[in-house]
Amino acid sequence: MHIAIANFYLLSVTGPKMPSEIKSLDMEKTVTAKADVIEWLKRSLEAVKTARAHLKPGDLQHKVKIQAKKFTVDGMYLRIIIHDNEHMGQLIAYARMNGIVPPWSNTGAGQ
Repeated sequence: MHIAIANFYLLSVTGPKMPSEIKSLDMEKTVTAKADVIEWLKRSLEAVKTARAHLKPGDLQHKVKIQAKKFTVDGMYLRIIIHDNEHMGQLIAYARMNGIVPPWSNTGAGQ
């Protein structure tokens, strides 16, 4: 839920509105059913993908403000990617520490 809410929030800085169902950041603690979390995550990723697809090249250099700093829209999309990748790396590390090999990396080589 942390990633889904962050995706929607960072995207909202570029223009699209946050979903009306997100009333509080406490949803990270209250939405706990696996199916619900997966649905929110998919929904947030689709929102980012759709919004980005509708941008024109000039839109990417538009300045937006977040936490009293100015960034380009392109920079905000980069931040979404970086944030998601940071958490993906953490999840892979946690999985491997517990003896779980992520299925996409289970090639058998060097294991």
